[in-house]
Amino acid sequence: MSTADTLRRLHEHRLWTRAKILAAARTCSHDDLHRPFEMGVGSLFATIVHLWGAEMVWANVLEEGDPAFMIPPASAFSTLEALEDAWKPLDARWSNLLARADDAAFLTKAFPRVRDGKSYITNAHDIYLHVCTHQHYHAAQISNMLRQLGKSLGPNDLIVMAREQWKA
Repeated sequence: MSTADTLRRLHEHRLWTRAKILAAARTCSHDDLHRPFEMGVGSLFATIVHLWGAEMVWANVLEEGDPAFMIPPASAFSTLEALEDAWKPLDARWSNLLARADDAAFLTKAFPRVRDGKSYITNAHDIYLHVCTHQHYHAAQISNMLRQLGKSLGPNDLIVMAREQWKA
């Protein structure tokens, strides 16, 4: 398996996990989505918005857009449905970006990111990896929030996805 194939597989898992997150979130009431938690970004909804925002930040960086784009607050989206609608064009952008994962020169290219007034340089390869590992970090928090709400995200390990695909 090539580096590009591995990156695409990890992003496939990111999308699969996000689908599980959103399906579980759809079973929650408005109050449950916005209930304060001392983990994640403060609530289930805010943490899910944070995931969208991180994908937006890093797509902008890889597309050489605004390197200082910041993750919006949860109040930027009125409903879970509005957030899901905003993900559709972002997913198309990521699909195009992942098509560039075959380009070794692109993977090693340095990209600027500005955060809190500081400039950072990161190569595309590490950005692709970060977007996946970032989501999985927060997926664990989301799983705990859901558990406290009496709900379940269910197993979301890559191997679970692989086994489901093997059966199909």
